[in-house]
Parts: sequence; C-alpha cells; structure tokens
Amino acid sequence: MPTLKFSVILNTFSMPDRVYSNSIDPELVPGARNAIDVCLRLKQGERVTIITDEATRDIAAALQSEVEHVGSQYSLFVLEHHARRPLKYMPEIILDDLARSQVSIFAAQTQPRELGARTEMTAVVNHHRIRHGHMVNINRQIMLEGMRADFLKVDELSQRLVKRARKAERITCKTPHGTEFEAELSPKLKWLKTSGIITHDKWGNLPAARFLPRQ
Repeated sequence: MPTLKFSVILNTFSMPDRVYSNSIDPELVPGARNAIDVCLRLKQGERVTIITDEATRDIAAALQSEVEHVGSQYSLFVLEHHARRPLKYMPEIILDDLARSQVSIFAAQTQPRELGARTEMTAVVNHHRIRHGHMVNINRQIMLEGMRADFLKVDELSQRLVKRARKAERITCKTPHGTEFEAELSPKLKWLKTSGIITHDKWGNLPAARFLPRQ
C-alpha cells in the first residue's frame, strides 16, 4: 500500500491556523480590543472567523488574543497556507467556516486581481448576515491611530449627520483652503451609516467613519 507524503496529508486535511504562541505586540492591543469589543461587540457564545495573511500576522495575533479574552470559539486562516497568491478564488475551507460564524474579520493586504476572491467572501457574509470587519490593508500605523478612535462618539456624530442628510435637499461644503461645492440630494436616497459600529445589516470597513447614500 503506497505511503502518502506528509505534505500531501497536510494539503488534504487542511486545518485552521494559529498566528501566535505567547508574544503579542502590546501597542496593537488597544486597537484590537476596540475592534473586537466595541466595533464587532463580540459575545462569548458567538463564533468568529479570522482571515489574515503572512504580512499581517502581528495584527491578526492581537485580534486573536482579544477573541480568546472574550472566550469565543474561533477559526483563524492564513491565506498563504491554503492557496497561492494572488488568490484566484477564496479557499473553500474558509468559505465553509465563515458560513458557520456570527462574526468575521478580514485583516490582510490586497494583491492585484484578488477582488473576485474577496467578493466570494463578502457574498457569504451578506447571505448569512455576519457582523464582518473588513480590515483591508490594515497596518501598524492605522492600528495605533485610526483603530484607537472612540467609535461610540464617532457613531453618535454619524447618527446626527445621517439624520440631517435624510431631510436635506441641498448640501454645501466650504473649507478655509478654498474648497467649495454644492450638491442637490434626491429624496429617493436611503442613507447608510458606516461609523465603525458593525451590525448584521451591513458589514463595514475598520477603521471607518462615514455615511453613504444607497440607491
């Protein structure tokens, strides 16, 4: 009976990954905690899928550590362990795991021609109404700055802005540097708030602070 090589066994029975053992960069912890506790509002009884890559391992490790602090069940996948990059498709093992989760995070760097793979991922997110944090091209600087924002205050401000936008017929923008423009708003627009507080109704980018019109 032929003996399977160890590498073949690994490829056949691909399992979720782990990106750290003991060492977590303490400067990444506040931003990671903000993502898990505030933006995604992860609860102990929920399941999480974390998708990352080799270039973003440190950030993924901080996120993974915060998930473990909450006590939630999770799977973590390093893209390069499951498919050659740039990705032609999102690996099936990741999509299957994602479909079982209530919360998910994509913390990885983009590569050319990978939009289709990410679209496959977000299609599963939309279908199962997963609270998904999309941390595309996240880096250390963003973790130390944008991800340390007070997202509850950002959400409060966004709520006030979107409330006014829903009633406005015209908007004018002026800056001290000379920018000046005016736009008319259609009453048919349905404004969508993406302030960083993520719900099952719409996944969002992290960090985020904006609101968008949706036709």
